[in-house]
Amino acid sequence: MATTLTFPEWLAEQQDRGDEVAEFAREVAHLTDFPQSGGKAIYDGYFETALPAQQIVYERAWTEFSAHPEPAVS
Repeated sequence: MATTLTFPEWLAEQQDRGDEVAEFAREVAHLTDFPQSGGKAIYDGYFETALPAQQIVYERAWTEFSAHPEPAVS
């Protein structure tokens, strides 16, 4: 049985893709207050005051993460 990934774990695996999600993932890796688990509402709240461009990339990353088999979201 495959282990499910949290959003931060999934992001960590995306850091070398060479696109805007990879850049976002690298930025998130340096955030000391980034939630280590939770559902979309947790991350929506975290990014609600972010710059619009960062919110767009977050939404793209979350959409891709949600399409990943068995994401570990609460």
